[in-house]
Amino acid sequence: MNRRIGRLAAAWMVGCAVLALAATYYQAAVADRLASSPANPRIANAEKGIWRGKVVDRNGEVLAESLERGPGSRVYRGPGSLVPLLGYAHLTLGKSGIEAAMDPWLLGRSSSYGRTGLLSTISSQPDRGYSVRLVIDVRVQRACEAALAGRRGAVVVVDAANGEVLAAASSPWADPARLESAWDAILAREDSPLMCRPFAGLYPPGSTIKPAIAGAAIDMGLVGTGTVYDCRGSIRAGGTIISDAAGAHGSVDLDTAIALSCNTAFVHLALAAGSQLPEALGGFCLSRPLPLEVPTASAALSSEATDDALGQLAIGQGDMVATPLHVAMIAAAVVNHGVMMRPRLVAEVYSDSGAVVRRSSPRVLCVPMTPSAAHAVAGGMRAAVEWGTARAANLSEYTVGGKTGTAENPHGAPHAWFAGYAQHAGRKVALAIIIENGGSGGQVAAPLAGGIFRAALSGR
Repeated sequence: MNRRIGRLAAAWMVGCAVLALAATYYQAAVADRLASSPANPRIANAEKGIWRGKVVDRNGEVLAESLERGPGSRVYRGPGSLVPLLGYAHLTLGKSGIEAAMDPWLLGRSSSYGRTGLLSTISSQPDRGYSVRLVIDVRVQRACEAALAGRRGAVVVVDAANGEVLAAASSPWADPARLESAWDAILAREDSPLMCRPFAGLYPPGSTIKPAIAGAAIDMGLVGTGTVYDCRGSIRAGGTIISDAAGAHGSVDLDTAIALSCNTAFVHLALAAGSQLPEALGGFCLSRPLPLEVPTASAALSSEATDDALGQLAIGQGDMVATPLHVAMIAAAVVNHGVMMRPRLVAEVYSDSGAVVRRSSPRVLCVPMTPSAAHAVAGGMRAAVEWGTARAANLSEYTVGGKTGTAENPHGAPHAWFAGYAQHAGRKVALAIIIENGGSGGQVAAPLAGGIFRAALSGR
């Protein structure tokens, strides 16, 4: 009998230990995940009693706000081209964009529902969320929207010195007031109006990649002051003949190669760099997504070093794709002495009383080229605007540099690109413009840059 009691007691103790371990594991590893899951009805119920915080631009202009408690009264007041970035916060459709990325703050929580249980959640849950101030400048955003003029594409503008994203225009977009009633039709559209093209659109960069290649080649010692290339209008790279649209350029130095977008010269550079070129371009973060408060698509850069692959890499074609943000950040690194800053969307988070509870600050992301290489590339991009393929982007009142691109793609006419920078009174901004299936970058994209640069540099 005593032996049986002893066995029962031992079994009871083991059972208690197992339960204790299970409870510990649940609290440590599972509870937070389950508590913050969108499927948790406590979250939706709690949100119904919260006045969701505002989203405003850098100058305080309201972009999104709630008219009453709960997620069903969200109103968006900013430019339409900003809607794909702002996203939506909907009771049944969920959340996207800034609304999703900053959701805990907009609900008044700096973190997800914790592991302390229902009573704690009920007692500590605020009834008013924090507001989020973006670094977006609505004036610049409207200039980008006007430049797109309803065409399918994107524009992104960044402050090269600190990484602030001043504008992120995406076209087309969907009316946020009609999301629920037209949801199925919106999802069925081939033009993807919900996609934030500046950050999620992946495109072959075409010749806009050439400034990065030039900077890498200079730092590898492949280009010097007296380096000259003989452009005969075409060049063989493996089994592929790569031609220059304008025909033979004759004898060209690096400035001329950038200014005239000479494919022959850049294929020469790529073949000379060999396997070092993909590695060097990786220094521009071209093999991973850029860090940002909202998700960004990952640029793709083939590591192949065959002559065929290098020839395509030299002109931004083949397997290579990048987002407009990434292309803009390369231009920003050129004008910022070779330093690429970490891109930022959020300036600060503040309470209803105006107290700042979170503030962002500039951070260096990478240094893909030396200051001397950046200076040389900036000179070539300046030449492109003064007398090369990007003449349509020139402005008398600012120092402007740029690079055009006409990127072939399997879905119709080429994409029209322009990437460049502008400087004035100590400020320097960079941008990238893409018009999907727009044709020539020099004829279609470059002329759109002037008004945007003026808006970005004309004061806050």
